[in-house]
Amino acid sequence: MDQTQPPRASFRKAHPGFFWGITTLVLLFLAGAAAVASRVPEYREDAAELSARMTAQERATRDRVLNSRARRSDLAIALLQRELRIKQLSQKGLHLALDTKDSTLYLRNGHATLRQVRVAIGPDSTVQGPNGQTWRMVTALGERRLTEKQTDPVYTVPEWVYASKGRPVPPESERRISGALGAYVLRLDDGTEIYSEPSSGPFAGTVKPASFMVKGHDLAAIFDAIKTDTPVYIY
Repeated sequence: MDQTQPPRASFRKAHPGFFWGITTLVLLFLAGAAAVASRVPEYREDAAELSARMTAQERATRDRVLNSRARRSDLAIALLQRELRIKQLSQKGLHLALDTKDSTLYLRNGHATLRQVRVAIGPDSTVQGPNGQTWRMVTALGERRLTEKQTDPVYTVPEWVYASKGRPVPPESERRISGALGAYVLRLDDGTEIYSEPSSGPFAGTVKPASFMVKGHDLAAIFDAIKTDTPVYIY
C-alpha cells in the first residue's frame, strides 16, 4: 500500500535547491540576530568607555552640538508661537487664544478681550503598556477648531490610565465615569480637551496629560459664548 508523502517532504524532494537555500538563509538570520542580541551589553560598555576616553574638549564639542540642536528646536517653537500670537490678533469674530507660557485662556472678539481665565496645563507624557503598546501625549500647539461641546459628559477612561498604573484594563462598560472631565468639556479637532475640574475619576486632583483644565465657573462663562467651528489658537 502506497503512502502519500507530507506536502513539505514532497516540496523538498521536488525543489531541493530552493528548499535548502531558504532554510540556510533563515538559519543565518537567526544566528545573526542572536549574535547582535548577545553583543548589546558589550556595545553599551564600549560606548561608556569611549565617552570616558574623550577629552574634556571633545565632550564639550559633543555637548555643544547637542545643545545647538536643542536650541534650534526651541527657536522653531518660539517662532511658531510668535506667528500664532500675531495671527490670532488679526482674527475677526469670536475666537479662543490659549497662551501656554502664561497659562491663560482668552475669549476674544477681534482685538477685544471679553474674558481671560487661568488654566492648568497637563504635562507631556509617555506610557508604555505591558504588551509593548506606547501612548505618547504631547501638548497641542497651533491653530485648531472647536468640534464638540459637552455638558456633564460620561467619560470613558482611556486604556493608558490603567497601563500607567500596571493594572489590567477593564471592559469599556466599566470605564465609563460621570464627571471624570467635569461639567464642561470643549474638544478640539485634534482631540485636545479643555475641561472643567473633575469631581471624580482618575483626573480628580490632577490634570490629564496634554490637556487644559479650567475652573468650572470660568469655563461656564465661556462655554455658552462660543459654538462649534470656533477658531482656537494655542501658542
